[in-house]
Amino acid sequence: VESRLCQDGGKVKPRQSCILGFSTRASSLFLDDGAESFGFDSEGHFVGAGQWSQEQLYSPFSPYNSVYGVLLNLDPSSPNANTVSLFRDGVRISKPQPVPEAMRGQVLYPTINYKNMTLHVNFGPSSFTTMPFACRMLQDAAAADIEAAAAAKAKASAKQEVLFPVGLPDEGTFGWLDDFLKENPQYSELSNRSLLNWGLKSGLYRKAGAWSNSNDSPLMDFGVRELDDYSLLSTLQQSLAPMLQRDYVVMQVKNNLLAEERKKALTSYDGDSFKRVAVVIMGEPPEAFKAKARSQALEAKRRKVGDEVRKEKEAEAQARKEKRSVAVADKHRAAAEKKAEEAEKAEGEEGAEKKDEEAEPAEEPEEDIEAAVKKAEEAVQLTAEEEKAQWFLQQSSEDLVKKDLGRSFASFSIPDKAEGFDEVRYAWQDAPKAAEYLKAWISERKLTQRVEDIQPGAYFKQMHEEWQVKLAEWKRRHGESRAARWKQPVTKRRKVHEKKKEEEKKEEDEEKQERAEKKEEDEEPKAEDETKEEDGETKDAAAKEAEERKEVEEEEVETEESQIKLDDVEPFRVEDINDIGNGQPLYANFTWEDWIMANLRFELHLLVHAYRIDLNDEERPSFGEAHLQHYYQKYFRKTFTSKNFGVASNLELIGLIKDTLEALPKNNILEAQLAEDTPMDNFIRLAEDHRRERQQAYDAGDEMAKLNLQREAHPQAGGGGRDNRQRMPPQQQQQQQQQQQQYGGRQQHGYGAAAQHAMPQRGFDGGHHAAPPGYPSRAPAYGVPAGHHPVPYGYGAMPSGMPSQRVGAGTAQGSRGPAIGQPARYGP
Repeated sequence: VESRLCQDGGKVKPRQSCILGFSTRASSLFLDDGAESFGFDSEGHFVGAGQWSQEQLYSPFSPYNSVYGVLLNLDPSSPNANTVSLFRDGVRISKPQPVPEAMRGQVLYPTINYKNMTLHVNFGPSSFTTMPFACRMLQDAAAADIEAAAAAKAKASAKQEVLFPVGLPDEGTFGWLDDFLKENPQYSELSNRSLLNWGLKSGLYRKAGAWSNSNDSPLMDFGVRELDDYSLLSTLQQSLAPMLQRDYVVMQVKNNLLAEERKKALTSYDGDSFKRVAVVIMGEPPEAFKAKARSQALEAKRRKVGDEVRKEKEAEAQARKEKRSVAVADKHRAAAEKKAEEAEKAEGEEGAEKKDEEAEPAEEPEEDIEAAVKKAEEAVQLTAEEEKAQWFLQQSSEDLVKKDLGRSFASFSIPDKAEGFDEVRYAWQDAPKAAEYLKAWISERKLTQRVEDIQPGAYFKQMHEEWQVKLAEWKRRHGESRAARWKQPVTKRRKVHEKKKEEEKKEEDEEKQERAEKKEEDEEPKAEDETKEEDGETKDAAAKEAEERKEVEEEEVETEESQIKLDDVEPFRVEDINDIGNGQPLYANFTWEDWIMANLRFELHLLVHAYRIDLNDEERPSFGEAHLQHYYQKYFRKTFTSKNFGVASNLELIGLIKDTLEALPKNNILEAQLAEDTPMDNFIRLAEDHRRERQQAYDAGDEMAKLNLQREAHPQAGGGGRDNRQRMPPQQQQQQQQQQQQYGGRQQHGYGAAAQHAMPQRGFDGGHHAAPPGYPSRAPAYGVPAGHHPVPYGYGAMPSGMPSQRVGAGTAQGSRGPAIGQPARYGP
């Protein structure tokens, strides 16, 4: 009658389409879906048993003034028996097409699919147009040629049924539904899955790469708003479905497991018109269901083995083929060389050719690859453990995306009549067993499923802030301690230098005095000479005694300070980690790696305890190592990567700090080794103990004791430039290292990418942390230049013999000086 152009916001313009044909009672309503339907479409193609004709068989349908008819010939005496033909205005326009074998002998129903057009349908008794032969219409068919369907039996209740399946995700819910609909075709499925199939079979196209991401909420991506945002399903349930006298199955996995969502869904189906039934599908399924799951698992296992065997046999066949090709080529090359030598003898040439032809190697019989694959597949069987564990059908897509599951699974419940249901049925196991199964399932998921909406609580915020303050203070003390240790040898060298000058001056004075005394020997009496000599000896003895007393005092001070050595102090026996008894902190020998490891210990310790406190659930004492990155990002607002610590996995990283955290062997759940009220300085003690163990192992020749941490680069002051040392030529860097060793004492082995030097730098990075030795740090605006040690000689002054590098006014890129003056720059 007419055709239309429908638009969706100007995005989609679906064309008109129509298919005229037949289908069986059990087939889909779509004529191109399944093996039990066939028809002629409006574009000139025939579809039978799901297969379309490759070529156009007739001209496309023309609207407004044409009559199209389908002729079904089931007359066994006709030469065109069991065929179907298409007519236009009484003229056959297509050759007779065979009825699919699966449909012969079955009752066939006239079926019409159409979109964006209006049709005037005629089943008789008269035809709209004149036919070239006698043909009865469907309404005028002989009784022997039709089967009248018996009237549907009246239900005991006038109400229609609406079922709400309640099953756990990925545990056979959709498998149960498919079996139920096959056995009960009078029920219509209301789900996003059914809408997706409806759209695809109606000719809608999804965007490239848009495939199902879950069975409960598949990604539509048709470009049709009502389908893409899932609002069409709500519209059907609230408006259209209740008006039709049909039986429904409302299939929404997540909503059917939540009590509040079940109550909302029930409001769309009036209790006077519908019997509202909840069907619980939980626990161990029936044996028939498990047998189907095992059969599917066996088929998948055989298919995998078959693919491997096929690949192997094809590779062997290709190798044999290449080997034969090489052999034939070598033989032909040898024959050609021989033929060239005997080119003058014609008879010899003919004889050689015949000999070569006779000597061609016979091809080995090719092994039947498909036979080998079939044999290998037949030999595959499921093990007893696989059979025991295989309860549910394997699906290509999960029922719920993990994010939705993590947010809602703790609220899953079994329905009750008090919610508004007329009946609660249990399809697999009875109510007590189903409830017990659900409780165990939730408890297991609490240990393995991550929580999506968790947020840091007050305990975490308080402890984290307190740790940051203490860590900054420890790093500040660490920088001051290292600066003081560097300054001590410089002061000692200056004293030695001054003492040497005094001795030289004293010797010079003595020489002058001797010359003067010798000159006066002849002029003064002998008695006076003796008196002067005695006075000189007295002065020399007093000076020598004062010098010896001074040396003894210095030695006593040095001896007293050296009585307490850091490596001899037990980390957990020191009362104050900021002073082990000689003014040194316990963390005096920390490198940047040790600070990172101490911080890692505290952060993961705090994370596990904060998770337990914030959830306040006895069944969730901790989380699995696989979710460490997720919760770290939730709490600390930054990403966590195990590779930054020189390891390949979270388990390897936890092995480095097993004194703080462990992963349980059964399920890799993280378990804190320290109480939540553990003093924060204990993490410094643990890091120091770990540092000593690594140092001892490294000194013993164990290269594996090194850490391989990656340190984030911090921007420098004065424009955020890179450190000047990174731009130094290798020769200048080597010279600078030699100067450091010359004016700073020993060089100690470090771990990872940096070495610890006896001439540390002093300063703080952007987070108020002391800069590790040998690395640049940000410069403060005033005061001691960051990256330097205190200069006791004023700006620009240098110790004797030390190299200097002047920096102009202001901070240049990569400079370590303050923003004022011209501070001298020295050290590594």
